[in-house]
Amino acid sequence: MGRKGCDLNMANRSEEVLVKVGRSGGKVEEYSVSEDATVLDVLNAAGLTLTKGERLRLNGGAAEEDDGIDDGDVITISGKVAGAAL
Repeated sequence: MGRKGCDLNMANRSEEVLVKVGRSGGKVEEYSVSEDATVLDVLNAAGLTLTKGERLRLNGGAAEEDDGIDDGDVITISGKVAGAAL
């Protein structure tokens, strides 16, 4: 019966996923986060914040801070393109 309780505890634990994050042209780091994490959660884990004019990309597409993530995702912070309007 103790084993059954252990299995229940394991079922209640969130799974971890690996996500890569970095700024365009900069160093990319890999982070292990819970499977229900958002882009913002990954940025916080990496100690990264957006500055004015920077944009988020998730696997090459536009992203928002509240977007969910999946195992193997790549989050990129890209800078403003010269001459582009915000």
